[in-house]
Amino acid sequence: MVEFAEALTRAVEASGLSLERIQHHLEQRGVQVSLSTLSYWRRGRSRPERPESLVAVAALEEILRLEPGTLTGSLGDRRPRGRWVERAAALEPIWQEAAIDLGREIARVDQLLPAPARYLSARDVQVIGPDRREVEMRSTSVVEAFEDGVDRILVARVADSTDRTAGEIHAEKSCRIGRVRRDAEHKLLVAEVVFDRVLRAGETALVDLRFESDPGAPSSSADRRFVRPLRDYVLEVEFHPDAVPVRCYGFTRTDPEAPHVETGDLWIGTTAATHLLVRDARPGIHGIMWEWE
Repeated sequence: MVEFAEALTRAVEASGLSLERIQHHLEQRGVQVSLSTLSYWRRGRSRPERPESLVAVAALEEILRLEPGTLTGSLGDRRPRGRWVERAAALEPIWQEAAIDLGREIARVDQLLPAPARYLSARDVQVIGPDRREVEMRSTSVVEAFEDGVDRILVARVADSTDRTAGEIHAEKSCRIGRVRRDAEHKLLVAEVVFDRVLRAGETALVDLRFESDPGAPSSSADRRFVRPLRDYVLEVEFHPDAVPVRCYGFTRTDPEAPHVETGDLWIGTTAATHLLVRDARPGIHGIMWEWE
């Protein structure tokens, strides 16, 4: 079967119409699609799956003088959801071994699907208490929409092996928490994060979250997994003055099963904090480890 992006590109080139003219013809039929969305569809960066997007595809078949079903038929089945998929940017803060369990959780939520969006940049701050245990993780991210109509994303958090639960999630300022689902057996939390407005393709939103931790033992690392590249990732760890480790260092690994590779020692300043900056972060796991003794 010809992929949708390829089929659309062939049809556009054969028609001789520019994307601007195609957008104009869509508007005349009462269908609103941005130029960036049309471009993303052509390049395969996203594809139509929402009901309103499928209406646009049917209109494109008429505008491009194609047989009915030419483009819609090339879409095939809806992309698999819940497993680790490239398009699901909101599933980045989760470890690979929990992917199947995550799929089970998402399946329990009606119409709760990963949004067509990606992270442009992210900053996490992990706070360690006087007992050497994680208190909370604060996260601020910039998210870009791939398609028109994006108003929410999914986030997921998996507890470490020593944690009692996945903890709690709270939204700060620019967003709010929607539906939340938990898997107590696998210490998994999946939540909707709803933006303060509906995004068009190419527009961005700030996502400010706070994860309340439920540790069962002292912490020795902080990390985050990304399935897509992003411009900058900053990870900061704030230690309590009574619980400062003897050594901190950055690390990376390509996947959860791969050995970690040290990226260099990190200085703990007079404020008992350290940070890691990853520019042009590649897919994989980036984090900080420390030694108490």
